[in-house]
Amino acid sequence: MNVQLSFKEKVGFSLGDMAGNFVYTSVVFLLSYFYTDIFGLDAATVTAIFLVVRIFDAVTDPLMGAIVDRNESRWGKYRPFLLFLCVPYAISSVLVFTVPDLSADGKTIYAYATYALLMLLFTATNIPYFSLGSVMTADPKERVSLNSYRFVAATAGGLIVTTCVLPLADLLGGDNKAEGYRQAMMVMAALSVVLFLICFASTTERVKPVVTGKKNVKQDFLQVFANDQWRLLGLAVLILVTSQTIKGTMAAYYINYYVEDGGTTLAVFLSVWMVGGIIGSALANPLTKRMCKRNAWVMLCFISALLSAATYLIGSQFIIAILVMQFFVGLFNQMMAPLIFSTMADVTDYGELKNNRRLDGLISSFTIFSLKVGLAIGGAFATYMLTVYGYQSGGVDQSQETVSGILTVFTLLPAVGFIITGIVIYRMKLTGVVVEQQAQELVELRAAS
Repeated sequence: MNVQLSFKEKVGFSLGDMAGNFVYTSVVFLLSYFYTDIFGLDAATVTAIFLVVRIFDAVTDPLMGAIVDRNESRWGKYRPFLLFLCVPYAISSVLVFTVPDLSADGKTIYAYATYALLMLLFTATNIPYFSLGSVMTADPKERVSLNSYRFVAATAGGLIVTTCVLPLADLLGGDNKAEGYRQAMMVMAALSVVLFLICFASTTERVKPVVTGKKNVKQDFLQVFANDQWRLLGLAVLILVTSQTIKGTMAAYYINYYVEDGGTTLAVFLSVWMVGGIIGSALANPLTKRMCKRNAWVMLCFISALLSAATYLIGSQFIIAILVMQFFVGLFNQMMAPLIFSTMADVTDYGELKNNRRLDGLISSFTIFSLKVGLAIGGAFATYMLTVYGYQSGGVDQSQETVSGILTVFTLLPAVGFIITGIVIYRMKLTGVVVEQQAQELVELRAAS
């Protein structure tokens, strides 16, 4: 159904990603630093945790996709997961940012267990949420608009984390940073529950598959991998998220040890990044009205690469220049996010036309699988590079070699990843004309069925 969604429904839907991003932003920007400098783990252990847990978690994504595609309830396929799992998800986020009174080995086991639980619940709530956007409307332009609202709210959620969590941790914990982080995350967790419930109450599932067909899990999995457009999308998401996670993971180290001005400056740096992202998310919709979505994505990749590489040349004393550059990095990089998830719906349409089977949940889950693997590789690679460059945990002074390594990993490595992403996306054949044609064909098929 090519429904024109109301402002209220778009905002309600977008609040679900704001809720999820309270945790996602904390993990990307703060968890590595929390683990090494507050929790007390060495960088090698953190590398192992990120790699093992995130890859294990990524494997569960397709299973969750198969589950949600087969779910039927009076609330729909996808919305019930938001209703029933938002509280466990919130609790798990607090547990991750809690420092237990245990031995070194006990703390390592605790970190593995709580982080694995958080990622499992992230999967169980976010795959249904990501799938929900594909079934609220079949209109390609409305999907871009819906995802623009979504990522404005998501990035605003990230802004709330970057501006509030660190000051809130100082306020609530005082000299006890561990307790401060725990209490700050309790506040974020409570807010996320409220927002997930609003999202559940505000949205409606409308798009139904043209042909249901026999529900065979093996055939469904094979159908996803036979979709050549998903293979390109999945690869692009993997490389892009790996690059973004490297940059996000290194941000706190870049400010604390290259700029040598943590605390307030770190909060301002991350907040400027997020403000740029909010504006970028809002600009994605008007951008795609003026040029092909695929070509827009390619252009944004190359601009992001240029800006990230240019940051390498800025001296640590030029704080204003660093902040301005990071604003534009956030703006152009985050402008890609609505394009990714609206393209995911286009890829689902493409597969439905080819195979007479609509697999919103599986397409979403395999795309999130790529995202999670990128998150795992990016986080693990960033912390691995810290060990390569001789990083010493515990907030001690770092050598010049370590600081130079932090600068390189934060700026140049993501730039290379952005360029490769752009090349992959350019190979996709889902241009604006193709997307409009397949949307019209599906409308006609649904009308005839």
